[in-house]
Amino acid sequence: MATPLTNPAPEPAGSGGSRFVLAGRPLAPGHRLEDTARYDDDSWLLAPALLQRQQARTRLNFTGVPDTFVPALKDLFAAMLSGRLPPNEPRPKMMSIRRHFTEQLRFTRWVATRPGSPRLADLTVDDFAAYALHLHTLLPSEASREVAQSSVRLLYRYRTVLPADRLTVDPLDCEDWGNSTRRARAENTTHRIPEHVMGPLLAWCLRIVDDLAPDILTALDAYRAHEKADRFKPRPRLRAAWPHLTAAGNEPPQVGAQALFDAIGLARVLQGACYILIAYLSGMRDSEIKHLRPGSTRTLLDGSDRPYRWIITSLAFKGENDPAGTVATWIIGAPAARAVAVLEHLQPPGVELLLRSLYPARRLKPGAMTLRSSNELINHVITWINAYCHHHGLADTIPDVNGKPWNLTARQFRRTLAWYIARRPGGVIAGAIQYRHLGIQMFEGYAGTSDSGFRAEVEAEQSMQRGEHLLALTTDHQHDLSGPAAHEAATRLAEFHHRTGFTGSVVTDTHRLRRVLARHDPEVYPGTYAICVFNPDKALCRPRIPPTGSRSVPVPLDCKPLECKNVALIADNTRALSAEAERLDTRLRGRPVLPPLLHADLKRRRDAIGAFLAQMAGGSE
Repeated sequence: MATPLTNPAPEPAGSGGSRFVLAGRPLAPGHRLEDTARYDDDSWLLAPALLQRQQARTRLNFTGVPDTFVPALKDLFAAMLSGRLPPNEPRPKMMSIRRHFTEQLRFTRWVATRPGSPRLADLTVDDFAAYALHLHTLLPSEASREVAQSSVRLLYRYRTVLPADRLTVDPLDCEDWGNSTRRARAENTTHRIPEHVMGPLLAWCLRIVDDLAPDILTALDAYRAHEKADRFKPRPRLRAAWPHLTAAGNEPPQVGAQALFDAIGLARVLQGACYILIAYLSGMRDSEIKHLRPGSTRTLLDGSDRPYRWIITSLAFKGENDPAGTVATWIIGAPAARAVAVLEHLQPPGVELLLRSLYPARRLKPGAMTLRSSNELINHVITWINAYCHHHGLADTIPDVNGKPWNLTARQFRRTLAWYIARRPGGVIAGAIQYRHLGIQMFEGYAGTSDSGFRAEVEAEQSMQRGEHLLALTTDHQHDLSGPAAHEAATRLAEFHHRTGFTGSVVTDTHRLRRVLARHDPEVYPGTYAICVFNPDKALCRPRIPPTGSRSVPVPLDCKPLECKNVALIADNTRALSAEAERLDTRLRGRPVLPPLLHADLKRRRDAIGAFLAQMAGGSE
């Protein structure tokens, strides 16, 4: 990986207006401090200090700032970039600085229109109240207004390093300033992709990558060979690409520009499908996907040379100490690995990054895609799929949501995957591992907790699923129970059946079942290997100490069904345990021979299951 150059100076190099505003900032490879912006420049290019390759080139253009406020804003942003900071102020990130500049430009232009053209030092609480009202009419999003207000308040937080014209009042003294009702920042409020959208989208992306990719790549290679040929020598005929373009879903194109549009257009759809598969099936962030390089995947083989695991390597930025990123790995599945392989073939040889604009080799633009480009790309995939279905009379389109196509964003895939992971047993821990979060609480915050509705939705679904299982146990398996807690289970289920009044296991009134379950929960928890008839005095799962006034609950991850006295069984549980014992036995007899400690652990598990089943078959508790 390329290592960025670092300029260690704690203060901007040079003096007065000649000082470099990026001094002390790590610079991207290929940039020298002496070529970067100076304080007196009208425009400060930030690109040399942007270390993430997908970040858009950006600058701070002071020509649009009212003349009265140019000195204050230059000192403010010079301090944020590399100058002396006020006490307890952290050094802001580069892209945050650009967003703050946009809001400062909006604010100073508004102040310049106030009666008397006041300076910053002249502003009062009434002025900030008026600006808050202005933002309310201008920005419909509460989140956008919050960002705007926090950016303006930087003029007060940095007042000790600004020139004579500085704020003398804190905008927070205004009652209408900063009173946000938004959810806590630990909560992630990114929309999940609806299931009826994600399902067909995933199916289509798999089809594009697995079935259409060979023809699209062949057509793209044919066009690139045509473009690279010496213009004074005979060029390969573009007609060679026609059958592949047709096979990939297009009508036979015309020679020339039309062939270019078809080849590049289909390749762009393929690139978008690859991005969707990687983003959704790995949980990687956009910045992490954008730093994928050729050869970034590794396949692990078992003793029979069969692939069983795929590992992908890239750079992680969020939460890392190194602004240039930290090498990180993710475990992915075969479809995501195939998508990475297709991305490698989409780019011509020698390309450093896999996510780039798909131009012919001679016109290749440098750098990775921006986040905006990614969002445009993945939405283009939906547009192409629906157009293809309409043209060929197919019914498996990507459905609309509320009468219009769902607007995909790169962040939604990670958020949606978090939702599906968290709904699985042990999913929160799995999500924390896959997402490289240091604590389970961080994953819960990402997936969404009670305020965001995520936890409530998961718990509601789990509650309804358990209620339906309880009704099935009551009507179909009440006399099929065995195990240490079989009698207690039968008693509780009979009482539950009496209180619910349901006559069958098919639930037609889910609201009623939810109410009954909330009031008369029998504390019977159906599972794959056992039914937990929960009694905290007998539980071996180390139940959580509940808050005062609430009841204990079982901890599924610590369930010990072979030992606990809270266990009851039905035939489905017995079959699941028998199947587990058979799988263990097959693995113990397999080749190559397992390591001794693993072999001993699996044998102990198999023998314990066998002894437990024999004990249950003998009617002993």
